This record gives sequence, structure tokens and C-alpha cells, in this order.
Amino acid sequence: MLARQQSTQTTKPARSGFTLIEVLIVIVIIGILAALILPAVNRARMRAQIARVQSELESIKASITDFKVRFKNDPPSSVTLYEAPAGWASDALSRRTIKTLWPQFDFSVSRKINTDSDMTDTFTLEGSECLVFFLGGMIDGTSGAFRGFSKNPANPLALDNGTRDGPFFEFLGGVNPTTGAPMGRIIDSDGDSLPEYVDALASQTQPIVYLSSNSGLGYRASDDDSIAPYYRDGARRAPFNADSFQLISPGFDFGYGTGGPLETEDSNGNGTLDAGEDTNGNGILDKSRSQIMTGSRTAEQDNITNFHSGQLGD
Repeated sequence: MLARQQSTQTTKPARSGFTLIEVLIVIVIIGILAALILPAVNRARMRAQIARVQSELESIKASITDFKVRFKNDPPSSVTLYEAPAGWASDALSRRTIKTLWPQFDFSVSRKINTDSDMTDTFTLEGSECLVFFLGGMIDGTSGAFRGFSKNPANPLALDNGTRDGPFFEFLGGVNPTTGAPMGRIIDSDGDSLPEYVDALASQTQPIVYLSSNSGLGYRASDDDSIAPYYRDGARRAPFNADSFQLISPGFDFGYGTGGPLETEDSNGNGTLDAGEDTNGNGILDKSRSQIMTGSRTAEQDNITNFHSGQLGD
């Protein structure tokens, strides 16, 4: 009788999964990689956002150039507009400002500037409001869109259906024609019903400030309450963009700081000591912008402007 042959083949037990130690090792490795990669990703994202804001500032700059070609002057960065003739009669500075743009402006007539029922209102525009008003023009009461200015030389503020100048810049937004509330990137930060414009940074709350040099005659610190014009020196004799204008975004912290002097040897902002910049003759770059913008001026380090590449503290 033949004996039954017994199988000698054996099988290995199936692996049940990763051990706790292996899982912990993987988690640690992922954490290390994230710690190395995320800062670089965030820096790249920030640089892209800064570049986007700077690109828009360049577009605004080009629009201001178009405005100057048409009206022979940059937009002013402060002016008061009146619906009633009596207001103009008592404000020689605003009359003079308007006449530089529209020499035939008729100050003797009553006119509608906003959409309410009277013609007695006064509108005092500061830098950020001037930027929107002079590049966008009058606001259509039906659509809420910017419509530029009438080519009627005596009444450019009329909302007529004739030929018009502008708008010179395509602002992303407008004003709700029913409620008067700003839409899109148009805001009203001080609640005076005068539109302002924010940059492209996410959740930005403060507008782009516009400060005019008044065709090289000089900046006025009173043109915008948000921030003073920037100067290369403490005596305020050498402003940046001395013959044109300054555009200032508050950056990621939504705060402008104080503005004013930047007493640094790095006057052109390239990070190196160039010819004519060694004011004390010691052969080294003594002060950078970031060293000056400390304390109460820390908020200025991330400001984005049209006279310095990157952020102002770079």
C-alpha cells in the first residue's frame, strides 16, 4: 500500500500593513519637506502678487501719461469741486487747479456732479480720490460706470451724450446706480461717497494713493491724509519722481506708515553703493531703506510704489 505523500510546501503569513514606527517616520519626512518647500512657495506667491501690483501701477502710470497728453498736466492730487457758483468764488486754489486742465471752465453756472436732487454739494478730493476721478471721470447715474469728461470746454463735468475724453483707465468696478455703494475694486474707505481704488492684493482694504508733484513745482504733504510724499533726504528737498507723481500701495499689511524722508545712501534703491551716494565718504553703504523704516515706520517696508522695484523695504 502506497503511503500518502505529504506536501512540504509552506506559505509566508501576509503582511498586515505599515508599523506605527514606519508611519511616524513618513509623517516626519513629510513635515520636513513641507517646512522646506512651503516658505519657498509662499515667497514665490508673494513675488507674483507684488509683480501684479507693480504691473497695474505701470498701467496707471501710462493712463496718467495719456491724461497729460490730452490736458497738458498730470491730474492734480487735491482739489475741491462745487455744484454752486458761490463755492468756486471763495476757493481761488481750486479754480486755478481746474483752469490748468480746462481753461474755459465756466465757474458761474450751477451743475450736477452727483446724482441727488440738489445742486449745492461740495466735494473735497484727496490723492486716492483724485486718481479715480481724473482717470475715470464722471459716473453714469444709470449704469454706475465711469464715463470720462464732456468735451464741452465750459462744462467738462456734464454727463451729456456728446463726444467725451476718457475714461483714461479701466477701473475694475464701479458704483451701484441704485444704492451708490462701490463695486468690484472700487471702495470708499472714508465714507465720503468719493470712489477710490484698491490694488490686486487679496482682501485689500486701503486704496492706492496718488500724489502729484504739480508739474515739478513741488509735492504738498496735505494732498492725502494717508501718507506723506517720499523724499530722498531729511530736508525734503529731493523728492522721488520730482517732476511727476508718486503712486503708493499699502502692501500686504494694509498700512501705509508715515512716508516722508528716506535718509539712505542707497538713493536709487539698487542695494549697492553707487557713484555720488557715499555721502560720508567711508566707502560702505551705511543705511538701507529697511534700516530706516523701523518702529512707527515698519508698515512702510511692504509698500509698493512706482519709484522702487519690489517692496519699499527691499
